[in-house]
Amino acid sequence: MRITVRNNEQDARYGNFTQAVNSCYKTFIAVALLATLPAKAAADVRYEIYLTNHVISTQPTSTAVTQFDCSDRIFVVVEATGLAQAEHELTVEWINPADERLELTNFDFHAHPSTPSRVWAWLQLHGPTGAVIGQIFDPSFGMEDFIGEWHARVLIDQEQIGAPVFNVLC
Repeated sequence: MRITVRNNEQDARYGNFTQAVNSCYKTFIAVALLATLPAKAAADVRYEIYLTNHVISTQPTSTAVTQFDCSDRIFVVVEATGLAQAEHELTVEWINPADERLELTNFDFHAHPSTPSRVWAWLQLHGPTGAVIGQIFDPSFGMEDFIGEWHARVLIDQEQIGAPVFNVLC
């Protein structure tokens, strides 16, 4: 038979150690449970995507357009609310009527969750060298490959958020 005698100081230290272990265990469980919850910020993000060729003071307006002329500067505008406060990347892949990526635009921007972010990219079509002379008589001269249905594949932080469709006519 073994008898252990402890004084009050030893009991206090033993109790503090046990409480510390229990506290660490509870904290670990709480962190593990929180890690399994989906990110709230991602669920609250909303995007509005539209195309336009209207500009006021070098900025595209919110007038949505889906049909463009070969000479238009075509803007894709993204209005986002609820993005996390951080640097984000806008990527636009401009896909031509032959279903080929004609142009790629990347733009970094900073977002704040309490204010909407408005970012855009644009595409300007150019015919082959020397086509300007022929366009005097025929506006579509040298631009035939651009005529038809296009789409702009829009990504934020490498995640596709939309692909608005538009038509180019000359």
